[in-house]
Amino acid sequence: MIPRENNSDSRMMRGMDIAEKKVISENADGTFSVPSQTVEEIAYLVRLIEGKYLCNCLDFKYREVRKIEACKHIHAVKFWIASQVEIKQAPKPKVFAEDSIQCDKCGSIRIVKFGHADNKQVFKCKDCGRKFRELSVLKKVHYSPELVSLTLDLYFSGMSLRKITRTVSDHYNLDIHYSTIYTWIARYIPQISEYVNSLSPQLSDTWHADEVYVKMKNGIKFKIGKREYDKTSFLWNVMDRKTRFLLASKLSKYRDEQGATQAFKEAIKNAHGSTPERVLTDSLRSYNTPIFDLLPQAYHIAKAGIKKPAATNNRIERLNGTVRERVKVQRGWKSLETPIAEGQRIHYNFVKPHMALERMTPAQRAGIPIENKWRGLLESAMLKK
Repeated sequence: MIPRENNSDSRMMRGMDIAEKKVISENADGTFSVPSQTVEEIAYLVRLIEGKYLCNCLDFKYREVRKIEACKHIHAVKFWIASQVEIKQAPKPKVFAEDSIQCDKCGSIRIVKFGHADNKQVFKCKDCGRKFRELSVLKKVHYSPELVSLTLDLYFSGMSLRKITRTVSDHYNLDIHYSTIYTWIARYIPQISEYVNSLSPQLSDTWHADEVYVKMKNGIKFKIGKREYDKTSFLWNVMDRKTRFLLASKLSKYRDEQGATQAFKEAIKNAHGSTPERVLTDSLRSYNTPIFDLLPQAYHIAKAGIKKPAATNNRIERLNGTVRERVKVQRGWKSLETPIAEGQRIHYNFVKPHMALERMTPAQRAGIPIENKWRGLLESAMLKK
């Protein structure tokens, strides 16, 4: 019995032999005709559907039983494409063109427009007759990326979930429940966060850090002076001075060293190797340990405030004002795992232009060359998966 590895290698070698000796051709529907090695009158069809190669030969037909990934004809097409495009510098096959649309049933690119449905373009395959709507980067979602990104923009710009549903109903004649919008927030914010956190900002040598209390379900009682606040948690923010790029925005139950440490760990991670020479904070002692342990080379300027010209924390205090304004409208958050804090950080860094930055976003000022809109962020995050 031939080992599976050698069997696979044998198919690959025979595929290379076909690509060198036989004439492989591209068809109008985006398939590839591969001549048989044994019978001259027979040609097999290799097609590409959703990034996977399929062949109509018997060897590939029983691939699930025989545990093979590709037949010799698929290998031949891959070698032929590599030879044509990379070696001979010929144009790419039409199936790989950016504007080509494939039928998700037969893989044909002979597609024509066939009206609209639910504000989406409908297409029809001229080969198999299948009708399908405009392809979306969002899988298993009834609504378009434009609508999803619009609701994200409206929510993090300050509108409530119920007001968004009313706005969408008035302008687009679509009835969406407010819980659906929050489901989109919970689903896509972590994915967008993973994408934007992989980007490297160009930062200055000074960071600011501060904490702001937010109303939280099952939060603790918190007292400042004579005022006492019920159901409170703490949002720790770390910001770069020059770009105003918000490196971290982390929630914690208590106003302690553990909360500050988690925020600085997140900031260091998102800085991608860039470390500050100075860190400005208020007089809270919880900052001492994480800065000393995680950023030992940084000079810690404590007791930085608003009315101290030599060491002001005004830039991050302005951010705190924005956070308080938004949280007041939301009437509090439900858990420490809420995606809202990270969503606000993404909106602040990549979507909202700042007058102090000459109408640029912090991401633009930090040299991150991406489209600073929710639609662009959403699509980039989905395509990266």
